[in-house]
Amino acid sequence: MKRLLGPAMLVVTFSAGCASTHEAEVNYSDNPYLGKGRIQWNSTSLKSHLDIEKALADRTDSGLLRVRMIVRNRTKHDVWVDVRTTFLDEKGFPREQTNWEPICCTARTQTTYQAVSLGSQATDYQVIIRDPREQAELP
Repeated sequence: MKRLLGPAMLVVTFSAGCASTHEAEVNYSDNPYLGKGRIQWNSTSLKSHLDIEKALADRTDSGLLRVRMIVRNRTKHDVWVDVRTTFLDEKGFPREQTNWEPICCTARTQTTYQAVSLGSQATDYQVIIRDPREQAELP
């Protein structure tokens, strides 16, 4: 028993001495969420099949931020996408986020997407469009 206790104590002593902290580098950005644009493609294959023909944000009568966009499918096949909207506050931090919403972009037509914030504190937005087939391959 004494033979096992000595090496075990050495391992605990050395592993406790290895722990250290380092200062994190902060890369300041005026708008980290919007650095790549308000509407972002999470898949290059989708970008080659779909176009965003119009995107706008306005306020509803009750003061909520409403985001609308028209997506055109240029292919002869229906294309399914997942869309998520993040609503940002006046300082650019996430305030609200929708769940991933499956949208069918019918072949050679326009599809309208709309999201409305839950509170009036949202001042900006970011929309991410991804291919659901690529997400199914993740573990």
